[in-house]
Amino acid sequence: MQMPLFPLSSVVMPGGLMPLRLFERRYIDMVKECFKTGTGFGVCLIKSGRESNSPSVPFPIGTSVSIIDFDQGSDGLLQITARGEQEFTVLSYETSDSGLIIGEVEMLPPAIHTPMENDYELLAEKLELILSYLETDTRFNEQHLDDANWVCHRLLEVLPLTPDAKFELLQMTSNADRLQALNGLQIEIAEK
Repeated sequence: MQMPLFPLSSVVMPGGLMPLRLFERRYIDMVKECFKTGTGFGVCLIKSGRESNSPSVPFPIGTSVSIIDFDQGSDGLLQITARGEQEFTVLSYETSDSGLIIGEVEMLPPAIHTPMENDYELLAEKLELILSYLETDTRFNEQHLDDANWVCHRLLEVLPLTPDAKFELLQMTSNADRLQALNGLQIEIAEK
């Protein structure tokens, strides 16, 4: 299937919420088209390039999103909230005349249930501490720290990893593998 791709320096995973401020015409037009057709778009991590001005090269894995809220900010810019739906692989992509990247994607199966193991409970505690440091954000109104998949997805969203390190985790085929790799990172967080 085809979908517009929005390469960013951050990721959103299934169940996550990502607030976006849009100022480039290509993305404002993309959102208008999404509203008109009742479709979403894909968010991919940037492999090379920048978020604005010129098309960047996306890593070949992303998450489809749906727009669940929109508003005009006090600065006049369009603000949307996108919810992560399903991971996908980018098979190929082209850049339109407007600079919008259109990808041919293959949806990946939803993550299987990952049981919460003792090793993952420590990651959940670290995630809870990280979330306590974040400014108020719509992404984490509800916390599901007893759900290993939720913990895995939120850690992928919030940890300040390099794009290559994040992609290495994203391309793993199971959240259990991702959690084992995250557990090996020795995440150190100072108490408030």
